[in-house]
Amino acid sequence: PQQKLKVYLRDNPAVPLAVQAPALDLANKMFATIGIPLDWRSGEPPRPSSTRSICIDLATDTPANLLPGALGYAVPYEGVHIRVFYDRVESVAGPSLKTAVLAHVLVHEIAHILQGISRHSDRGLLKGVWTERDYSQMRAEALPFTPEDVELIHLGLASR
Repeated sequence: PQQKLKVYLRDNPAVPLAVQAPALDLANKMFATIGIPLDWRSGEPPRPSSTRSICIDLATDTPANLLPGALGYAVPYEGVHIRVFYDRVESVAGPSLKTAVLAHVLVHEIAHILQGISRHSDRGLLKGVWTERDYSQMRAEALPFTPEDVELIHLGLASR
């Protein structure tokens, strides 16, 4: 069986567990559609780590001049760190869509790390900028990975 990908989420008490827990569950389901199991952990990975884990910070005090309009960023060439701008997720999503948008941002940024390159697709989950139509789709179902996204994710995962 395939080993689970360890993803460490740094605790941020400002992010409600009622949003965070179902977002992680949805992220698991989204990655399961392409055969990648996630193992969510809390805090920091142990040092030294025998495998490359992913570390995610949920920011709640994002400066306005830091990547304006972005909901998060990954450092794909470094292969470990992600920052999700939870305060911006709240502002674009509204109460009813926070969980789905948070899950999509997490999956989007983890996919960048796994691909190991900085690129976006013209549609779907790894699209550079989501539209109102994309957010509307998130209400009903997850945005899909494109076949190219899946191929690049699996190639990148194999090289980790």
